[in-house]
Amino acid sequence: MTAHQEWDYIVVGAGSAGCVLADRLSESPDNRVLVLEAGGSDLHPMVQLPVGLYRMPRGLDWNYSAEPDPSLGGRTDKWAAGKVLGGSSSVNGMIWVRGDPADFDEWEKLGATGWGYADVLPYFRRAETYRRGSDRFRGGTGPQHVAPVGVRHPLNDAFLMAATQAGLPFNPDYNGERQIGAARTQVSQRRGIRWSTARGHLARARRRRNCTVWTHAQVLRVLVEGGRAVGVEVRRGNTVTQLRCAGEVVLSAGAIASPRLLMLSGIGPADHLREHGVPVLADVPGVGRNLQEHACAPMSFEVNVPSLNQELHAWGFLRHGLDFVLRGQGGATATAAQALLFGTFSPESTRTDFEVMFAPFGFEHGKAKRKKGDGHDVHAMQLAKNAVGRALLCPVHPQGRGSITLRSADPLAPPRIDRPMYGDPRDLQAMVEVFRFMRKVTAAPAFRKYIRAEVLPGPSVQSDEELVEVIKRTSYGGQHAAGTCRMGSGPEAVVDPELRVSGVDGLRVADASVMPTLPSGNTNAATIMIGEKAADHVLTSAR
Repeated sequence: MTAHQEWDYIVVGAGSAGCVLADRLSESPDNRVLVLEAGGSDLHPMVQLPVGLYRMPRGLDWNYSAEPDPSLGGRTDKWAAGKVLGGSSSVNGMIWVRGDPADFDEWEKLGATGWGYADVLPYFRRAETYRRGSDRFRGGTGPQHVAPVGVRHPLNDAFLMAATQAGLPFNPDYNGERQIGAARTQVSQRRGIRWSTARGHLARARRRRNCTVWTHAQVLRVLVEGGRAVGVEVRRGNTVTQLRCAGEVVLSAGAIASPRLLMLSGIGPADHLREHGVPVLADVPGVGRNLQEHACAPMSFEVNVPSLNQELHAWGFLRHGLDFVLRGQGGATATAAQALLFGTFSPESTRTDFEVMFAPFGFEHGKAKRKKGDGHDVHAMQLAKNAVGRALLCPVHPQGRGSITLRSADPLAPPRIDRPMYGDPRDLQAMVEVFRFMRKVTAAPAFRKYIRAEVLPGPSVQSDEELVEVIKRTSYGGQHAAGTCRMGSGPEAVVDPELRVSGVDGLRVADASVMPTLPSGNTNAATIMIGEKAADHVLTSAR
């Protein structure tokens, strides 16, 4: 069936960047904007209430399975990606990290002209309303609300103090002038409620008559005629519809789905497309390559004060519930981390090398229900019953790369995800260095007095070889997939600095897949910035 209405812009994916595009492109009443989202509504209590993060229904997540990882002994891990309005901003840990300013200057050096820090800072500021007020680095009028974490706990204070005793400066705003230091976490929340791009940007767009949002609409391919994208083919229920576009199609389906959709549409490595019987419309070798992800490894401690996971009982729910209702704070607003460390491996370095995310709660190790050979699954994590604290260690500039490829030409078949976590030995050594630093933090007086025992890796694990064994057993991806439609120039670039797809007119990609390299930390803020800047490129081209 063919739809008769023609749109000016079709945005594929109502995720972190797609919602931003929907908002900015529909600001002019002359633009007819259609947003297509494969998932459904974000109005689920486990989405809106931050503490629901670890009770998130599987139906709101694509739950991709990667190929067995030879660097982890053949383990198979899950790769999460939001399948809901707001995309990953509706299911992530809500940790608001822009990245180190040097990250974006590196993008520019790698060919992403116009994406240096001075170029992207105005878009970071335009996107946000920071609760502590605006300045030359922070925004004060944007749709995306950002606030200091609303959970107070003695372990958070002790952890930050210990980090300063171990040599890190305290940083009151790691999203300000510089990133390095020990800091209280900033979160994408407003009065304790998760503030996704669906609540911030898309809610504004949906109030306009010229913006239409279809949920449960899975795009099967981009329609290309005469070298130009002219629409998309979409499946809703049992109906397949072709939708026409007078202006541009923008893919914002994420670092896994966007390259897959390009390949299904005949845009990608020619030999790979022919292998699966997909007609080649544009030979773009870089599609699906350059896959990057942050490796994370947990470190946990048994502590001598009550931790948040112990307060999930009747009195605890009452106390934290009242705190949430009255002040928008307390345990109900707890997210994946309450304190952050950004550090370097060398005193001479001025750019962040690693991030540590700390929370005054923890999980059972080795007790999640899973099949033999399966690895980490965010939906199978179980809160510990005893008093524990937990740090998640993450080197932020992985050297290893992976790929997204087609499993078949069936548009409903999941993609093939190949990314050995420690395929490059430098990444494993970097993780060992972060563990060494963390033991300096936990041995510092401010935190040592709270520790009864180191649970993971454990006091018996001392040598590099012993640490490597534990790291390989416990590491998992940080849900920060990026890089598979890299922007820049040269044969491996998929989009140019204005995010236009090579070889096809009227088609852009705007999501984490266009990042040449990962930023120093969590990726949601940078993805939202990409959506903001992409909208300007689209509108400028139209003018």
